[in-house]
Amino acid sequence: MENDLKLIRIGKLSKAKGLKGHVQAFVEPDYVSRLKKILVLYIKFKESSIPYFVDEYEMADTGHSLFLFEGVNDRTKAEALHGKEIFTEENNLKKQKKFDSLNYLIGYQVKDETLGFLGLVDEVFEMPSHPIVQVYYNDKPIMIPLVNEYNLDINDRKKTISLLLPEGMMDL
Repeated sequence: MENDLKLIRIGKLSKAKGLKGHVQAFVEPDYVSRLKKILVLYIKFKESSIPYFVDEYEMADTGHSLFLFEGVNDRTKAEALHGKEIFTEENNLKKQKKFDSLNYLIGYQVKDETLGFLGLVDEVFEMPSHPIVQVYYNDKPIMIPLVNEYNLDINDRKKTISLLLPEGMMDL
């Protein structure tokens, strides 16, 4: 049956909290908003994933979480789960909306009207003021802010980002 399940790694269990079997965990923030009601989590032991039914849980937007699993009712049992990876079934995740994250830009071609093709987006950094994409130009990583001042045009069909960068920006 385990082979039929599509399990997605969503985080890792950390330390026991309290005496009643609660376990602290970190759930990757990208998955926090996508998780439907958590009834069962799978915990990886060597080569197999064992289902653990969730009696209670609290989860912050940052991913810091607290779980109480059925049958884990004391600190000793909770400590035995320390460091284990946690998984959920793929169908327990809401579909990710395209614009929830700008990571969909990875692989897009970045073109400047003057210089032409600069490179492919290698990484996206979502900063508070504006997003920044990283491309490798002449074998050097270059960070390019995605701001309106650079006449930004993103074409999702062609998977391109067209810019008009200020003179000398690629020399930094």
